Amino acid sequence: MGEHGAMAIPLNGRGRLEPTAFRWRFRRNVPYVPSPVLYQGVFYMAKSGGIVTTLDPATGALRKQGRASGAPGDYYASPVAGDGKLYLVSQEGKVSVLKAGAEWEVLAVNDLGDECTATPALSNGRLFVRTRGSLWGFAGRQ
Repeated sequence: MGEHGAMAIPLNGRGRLEPTAFRWRFRRNVPYVPSPVLYQGVFYMAKSGGIVTTLDPATGALRKQGRASGAPGDYYASPVAGDGKLYLVSQEGKVSVLKAGAEWEVLAVNDLGDECTATPALSNGRLFVRTRGSLWGFAGRQ
């Protein structure tokens, strides 16, 4: 059985890799369902409880770990990033907007009032979020 965690391996790795082949491994507060995202040189992970972890993608060094205040629930949707922001959506339908960066900060939390497990989508400057009963589209000020 494999080990749970985030890890970096060389692109030329093949077959069974020896422990020394891994560039780095990180095993704490790793999400069970949501995929991580790499954006502007920062590796982001979000897990249930609203715990957001940022790592240096080259070394695996922890940059920041904390809660996205105002949206502690379960997370199944993967985070997405664009326009200098990271977007997280909890199962309860709370959309957290974080200022992107190793030292991220919560800019806003918006409650859609409906269950959401789907990963949001970004297209042409818009954020699309599908909840159980609706499809939401958000655009910045034009």
